[in-house]
Amino acid sequence: MERSPISTSPKRRGKAGVATLASALALIAGLYATQAAALSLAPALRPGEADYRACPQGQAWKNGEAARLQRERLRRPSSAPRDPALRENVLRWGHQTLFGGYDRYYALNAANAAADAAADAAASAADAAADAATPPGAKPVQRKPAEPRVSPAQARAAAQRLREILQRRPMPGVDQIGTDGVDALWQAIYRDHDDRTSQLRWAEAFLDTQRRVPGADGHLIREAMEKVDRLRLDDGRPQRYGTQFEFVDDKVVQRPLESAQVAEAERREFERMPMALEICLRKRLNAMRVSIPGM
Repeated sequence: MERSPISTSPKRRGKAGVATLASALALIAGLYATQAAALSLAPALRPGEADYRACPQGQAWKNGEAARLQRERLRRPSSAPRDPALRENVLRWGHQTLFGGYDRYYALNAANAAADAAADAAASAADAAADAATPPGAKPVQRKPAEPRVSPAQARAAAQRLREILQRRPMPGVDQIGTDGVDALWQAIYRDHDDRTSQLRWAEAFLDTQRRVPGADGHLIREAMEKVDRLRLDDGRPQRYGTQFEFVDDKVVQRPLESAQVAEAERREFERMPMALEICLRKRLNAMRVSIPGM
């Protein structure tokens, strides 16, 4: 039996041009987009025009994509965040947890510390050679400053500060910390695996905040729905939003659901794809790895 969450978006946040962060985000995407049993190098399948036409509400949903994107843009705040200091803290602490080894994949150890030292020495030697080769009077080469080093202790402290923010009720929204602050806050929830009960509570509170203060990117809403559903299923409870599927006898089927009516209502409130349409498209594709815009 094969189970896997859907990969709703290739977007992963980071600072452009920083190779370390780019590789880290690629690893996160690979780890959390699918479970190990379903991990594949094959591209995710996308439904075609015929699939939408064959499914209930399919053509109307596809035709309304541009209008939904426009409404999403209009929901984003046009004014500056009410708490810029909190926004800056959330962004900084989120950056520190990622660079400082918040996940076990980035923990510093003797081997990579030695590799870092060797790389630093090589870079210094290359800089010295470039300086020596610069003709007299020529403009020196402008070099980008190195990314500040973050220790595991700093990362743990930053993670704890983020957890304290996540405990707030209501949780900060886009009006208070901006869309990038909400994005960083969600990443803190997404990566925190120390306490799955807290992770579920935070994911639910995150969605409650997006109901109260709309404006977050739609893919974050879907990721939060998926997280809630996976954690509930892992706890032996039925899912709430109907985002989780599995293979049974080589057929894609939806995993146990608490209430179809509630799931449809929740999706409609967040302008996510109707559950009946997602089920139909998945059955037509009969694949775990699918990419359906607007889910």
